[in-house]
Amino acid sequence: MKRAFLILLAIIAIVCIKQGYELFTTNELTENHLVGSLSDIADEVVAIPLQTAGKHSIEKVKNVRKEGNNLFLISEGTLYRFSRKGEFICRITDPNTIKVAGYVVNPVSRQLIVLGNVDDIHYYSYDGQLIDKKKLKSDLPGHRMSSISLYNNHIWTTEECIKNDSSTKVSYLEKQVVEYDSSFQKMKTHKLVQANLGRKDCGISCLPPTLSVSGDTGIIYAYSPSTETNKLLRDTLFLKKQQDKEEQNYSADGILLYPIRFGSRFWVSTYHNKHNEKGSYTFCYDTLNNQSWQVQGGFKDNFYHTGAVPELQAMDLYNQSYCFCKSGQEIKKAFPEYANEKSPVLFIVKLKA
Repeated sequence: MKRAFLILLAIIAIVCIKQGYELFTTNELTENHLVGSLSDIADEVVAIPLQTAGKHSIEKVKNVRKEGNNLFLISEGTLYRFSRKGEFICRITDPNTIKVAGYVVNPVSRQLIVLGNVDDIHYYSYDGQLIDKKKLKSDLPGHRMSSISLYNNHIWTTEECIKNDSSTKVSYLEKQVVEYDSSFQKMKTHKLVQANLGRKDCGISCLPPTLSVSGDTGIIYAYSPSTETNKLLRDTLFLKKQQDKEEQNYSADGILLYPIRFGSRFWVSTYHNKHNEKGSYTFCYDTLNNQSWQVQGGFKDNFYHTGAVPELQAMDLYNQSYCFCKSGQEIKKAFPEYANEKSPVLFIVKLKA
């Protein structure tokens, strides 16, 4: 009886300590906001109306990249090139030939390395001339690439494949980060490993990961937005404590996966699902002033007054600049001449330093 009482007392103590720790870490923040405006996190927002010509119609925009005086972007599976003023220069890919899943800009060779919809790799010039194409081979079933990045002259991809456990005879999906040279010869395969968030109930996110680079260490890591939005703040504070204590959060076996992107000052996580607006959010943690925002539906645009920004898209591996697009009635006040145009206005958000 005494032993059972002591075990029960120990369990109660553990629960109280756990709850106390979570309450302590949450209350450590000076401010935690449920609403926010872009001016809270951004020094400026630059608006660039995308001026298309003829039959080229730009609608939904993603994967915006800057290089020199160029802006590259994907719209409806097609890759385009614009000037930094938004002037249409050319269409890089033919939608009848390839549906673009991702791409990287190689400024040294002035080439675009494009990932197709079936693991095809195409090399294009900035003018849209096809230079080379390759078909990547894999012996693994269910193999698929989901993102592509260029870092230190190497190509890095996030991939997934189906593997079999020989002991249990059970098939499972494994996510990987694969490193290639510039000619797409495989160099190394890294397993994707969930970063230590101080809790046991944290598995690999089901959402496709993308890659980023830590500005402090130069270490490459993976990011996937969290579906457990109620734990984002707690996880972020745990990671901040590790950073403050200079604890090494790394894996010798693979690339770590985090629920947030690390910038020099702001840590950001953003997710938008047009079919589930209530599940869409933007989370931002200010490491300098120790405050956070967790805004359902996104930050309010108080620069151009175009309404809420449902998703901020990172424009570089170091997460210094983000962007979003607006069209139609949303831009009527700021850009009435473009309100009836199909092509949107691109907004580049420069975060505070």
